[in-house]
Amino acid sequence: MAQNIAARVRSKEELRRFRMALDSSIDAVYLIDRLDMRFIDANQTATKTLGYRRDELLTLGPQDLKPDAGELERINRRFDEVVLSDSKTGMFETVHQRKDGTRLPVEVYLRAVKSEGRQILVAVVRDITSRLRAEAALRESEERFRVAFSQAAVGLAHVAPDGRWLMANQKLCEIVGYTQEELLRLKYQDLTHPEDLPADVELGRRMLAREIHEKAREKRYRHKDGHFIWVNLTSSLVWDAAGKPKYYSTVVEDISRRKRVEWELLHLANHDALTSLPNRSLLQDRLSQAIAYANRSEGQVAVLLIDLDRFKNINDSLGHDAGDAIIMEIGSRLSVNVRDGDTVARLGGDEFVVVLADVERVETIATLAQQVLESLAQPMTIQGHEFFPAGSIGISLYPKDGQDAQALLKNADTAMYRAKDAGRNNFQFYAQDMNSRALDRLKLEGGLRRALSRQEFVLHYQPQMDLATGAIVGLEALIRWQPPGQETVYPGDFIPIAEETGLIVAIGEWVLRTACAQHVAWDEAATFPHTRIGVNLSARQFKQQDIVKMVSRVLHETGCHATCLELEITESIIMENPEMAAETLHKLSDMGVHLSIDDFGTGYSSLSYLKRFPINTLKIDRSFVRDITTDSDDAAIAKAVIALAHSMKLKVIAEGVETAEQLHFLREQRCDQIQGYYLSRPLAAAEIETLLLAKRGSIQP
Repeated sequence: MAQNIAARVRSKEELRRFRMALDSSIDAVYLIDRLDMRFIDANQTATKTLGYRRDELLTLGPQDLKPDAGELERINRRFDEVVLSDSKTGMFETVHQRKDGTRLPVEVYLRAVKSEGRQILVAVVRDITSRLRAEAALRESEERFRVAFSQAAVGLAHVAPDGRWLMANQKLCEIVGYTQEELLRLKYQDLTHPEDLPADVELGRRMLAREIHEKAREKRYRHKDGHFIWVNLTSSLVWDAAGKPKYYSTVVEDISRRKRVEWELLHLANHDALTSLPNRSLLQDRLSQAIAYANRSEGQVAVLLIDLDRFKNINDSLGHDAGDAIIMEIGSRLSVNVRDGDTVARLGGDEFVVVLADVERVETIATLAQQVLESLAQPMTIQGHEFFPAGSIGISLYPKDGQDAQALLKNADTAMYRAKDAGRNNFQFYAQDMNSRALDRLKLEGGLRRALSRQEFVLHYQPQMDLATGAIVGLEALIRWQPPGQETVYPGDFIPIAEETGLIVAIGEWVLRTACAQHVAWDEAATFPHTRIGVNLSARQFKQQDIVKMVSRVLHETGCHATCLELEITESIIMENPEMAAETLHKLSDMGVHLSIDDFGTGYSSLSYLKRFPINTLKIDRSFVRDITTDSDDAAIAKAVIALAHSMKLKVIAEGVETAEQLHFLREQRCDQIQGYYLSRPLAAAEIETLLLAKRGSIQP
């Protein structure tokens, strides 16, 4: 407006013509003679604002409106600056004094113009009382917010949509252990527990999409020292005037102490006070979960209900303190005898329950039950007295003996009383047929533990023939167990038990040592020149940390050349941990040992991995060879394996060859070697010598 007025003011006549325009302005307008610093005109707003009549006001000048001398000097400098400036304009704030002596804060817009040779200042003056009051109120509000923000009893923060901390109060810094400067260099994602982050991301997405206005949840933040704390977080998204997200206004409350109390109460509600084992309530939940999983996976669950024998006598004779000590010791013994993922619970009194989840073999249950009985029977000293505890165990199985937790516990209890009736210190299955199977298993396991020391194992050897020459190029060593006065036990009946019990490690070393020693004897006698001895490695053997050292030691101690040994590993074993398998196989190969993949085609090996293994031979599993002449699928698989092996420069041995037709098919497909009953069944060392020497080291089927 000042510019418009200045552009038109050129004479007093022009000033009069703008009288009506000036009087209609809501702002006060003054025309000032710069020479004598007097008002030469003013509009009605000016007179009303200051309380003067117009004729009174025109006898005054700007200096008459200044309450302070220092302020007048400052205003005169501003007038000079406007006159001397190129733009001839200026703006400043000052205070006017009304006729009644009251003060009025104003904002002044100035423009210098010349009219009829005189320097005139046009001043448009606006009352800024309301604005200053609003600004003061805003400052007061901001100060209150700052004080409330900084001194709040909960953590407060502003978080950018991308996760950056924009503001954080002292309480939040105390909660997470960072200084404000450190925290503002981080994002909330840096503090959030990895398990909680996906939910945060999803809630943030929903807020940005305006699906929800606020999120409130319990989550975990990582404290600066590394431990996690529980917080209750409430956050709302603040938007700007353009509808864009500005920041999340967030309230953070440390609830770690409350959580600890909740966990303690939950633990007390679900655990036995004496042993800290799960109680009946938690047992029911764990057992129901195990049943649900077994139902989905078509597996089994075993429930072992254990009752201590003659425990009441101890309580009656030595008191409950001694009884409690025994109960706690029994709970500890049970806990160390189960697998990870299984549950040991105390029902109360002297009754315990073990839940075996996802059981594959009934024999495993019998073994564990026997281990529990042996563990319970170990002596313990209480109050200076030595005790030999014993227990009776009842076993029920899902789904055979019950479809829910209640039925399984009831039937396990029935079986437990049957164990007590059978003389105590034993276990009984709810299903009677299981007891004979379990007994057979325990007898077999017991005999197996003694077999090595009693030298009851023997090796039989099955020849491998080169199809091109008919020469015997290898012999596979196959273990047999010959208990005195009993029938021969074949590997399929005892190797799984040896694997479970760990006996396979010692048995496997015996097989390797015996086979290598036999090969050296044959080599020295020139019985089987240019042959290799094949030995199978079990899964547990292969996973031994010292498997390479063990093989090296046996070769050295027997004098067998590494190049004369072929170790056979199944496809499934090496694919269980390909990286570890590759490392072990390379070490064995570097020694000169030949390596063969047994039962190839029955597993899920990747060709990319197969290329990385230093394999010399693939063995086609007998399951494909059996119907190779009648089943087109088996024939196609055999052809593919042979072609694959040759493309990778590997030899191929077909196992289980029993007919001339099978041999003819394999010879047509250029299979390298065969093994099976068509050549010879596995024979003892002396028998194989007789057979092969009679045929002069070769067979021509």
